[in-house]
Amino acid sequence: MLNKSNKLILIIIIAITITNKTTLGSEAYFDLSDQEINIETDFNGKEVIIFGLTDPSFDTILVIKGPKKNIKLSMKERIFGFWLETKNIIYQDIPNIFFIASSSPIDQILNEDVIIKKGLLFEKLLLNTITKRNFINQNQLDEWGNNLIRLQKNKRLYHEYKLKIIDEKLFQTRIFFPSSTLPGLYNVSIYQVNNKKIVNEKNKRIVIKKNGIGDKIYQFAHKHPGYYGILSILFAIIAGLTAATAFRRL
Repeated sequence: MLNKSNKLILIIIIAITITNKTTLGSEAYFDLSDQEINIETDFNGKEVIIFGLTDPSFDTILVIKGPKKNIKLSMKERIFGFWLETKNIIYQDIPNIFFIASSSPIDQILNEDVIIKKGLLFEKLLLNTITKRNFINQNQLDEWGNNLIRLQKNKRLYHEYKLKIIDEKLFQTRIFFPSSTLPGLYNVSIYQVNNKKIVNEKNKRIVIKKNGIGDKIYQFAHKHPGYYGILSILFAIIAGLTAATAFRRL
């Protein structure tokens, strides 16, 4: 029996055999080892292998983003002996996950306007986003943005991977979705670049969803947040009373 890695290699070899150079130049081709990931109660993360065909005259960029959410950063200051939240920024519609891999440094193979438009660098990601903040100091925005990127990287939600080029004919990279990955749709895009222009683009999706009792709890929490909050409080009270009763008996 072939294992998953051997099957992927076989698929790549077949694809190269049936694809000539003309086809390569007209359309980007890639595939995924998994297009659907189920989050179970014991989910510890998932590795996905992405592979495809390339051309020696092109550079290749791989980007994975999704799903979008609002992310809040806040700053606390000590006032009259109390730590109070005095400043905050809410970044709206930010991808919870942002993975990227490229055959060459992106800022060397594409112009800045294209990088900003496509959102192809961590540092440029926030330029097209809408933010809400309770302070005006414009000079601090870059510092806040850098802190957001740093926090996302520390959580392994933003990461730059290596794109392995094999025999100048195919590329491969391994992407790891951490245990904190949110359910939703994740867009996977491949760009082929020549003379600082994107000449080919191909898109696919990875669906990540919860299964079992975890999915039911997740759906209930999002559809009925008020009831979920009340039940959580009641559960905490019951658990506390049960623990106290057991401790007294001991």
